[in-house]
Amino acid sequence: MTLNRAGRAGGQTQSQWGARSLFRWGRLGFCLLVGWGLAGCAPWQVVRIDAQPEPVRVFVDGESVAEIPAAGLRLRADRSHVLHFEREGYRAEQVIVESLASSAGPELQPGEISVRLRPVEVRGRKIDVELQSLQVEGGGQK
Repeated sequence: MTLNRAGRAGGQTQSQWGARSLFRWGRLGFCLLVGWGLAGCAPWQVVRIDAQPEPVRVFVDGESVAEIPAAGLRLRADRSHVLHFEREGYRAEQVIVESLASSAGPELQPGEISVRLRPVEVRGRKIDVELQSLQVEGGGQK
């Protein structure tokens, strides 16, 4: 058995192997393009958001959102999302938006979110201190 330069057995020439390799890469490239194209066609849904008091920092799946559009956030409908709302001096809130199957395709629920952040309550202990003067021998006070 003889091996060619590529280490393959048989009597096939380098150009025959090159043509097969090119064909294989062409199929792989085609599959990648089709997959990428289909991923770009994922269903989207706008979820309306009302978060108070403003300004509120919003994170979607751990990524900070610079600004919430008036119409709402545009999210992929084919998967669930975690929305995190925070503001300094207020308790953070999280909302899970679930992707549910429907006859028209995947749908996000809830489709409208209203969040009211509550202030963090600072509870401190009150300490009353009463000072009394001491009598020192010899008639003086300290």
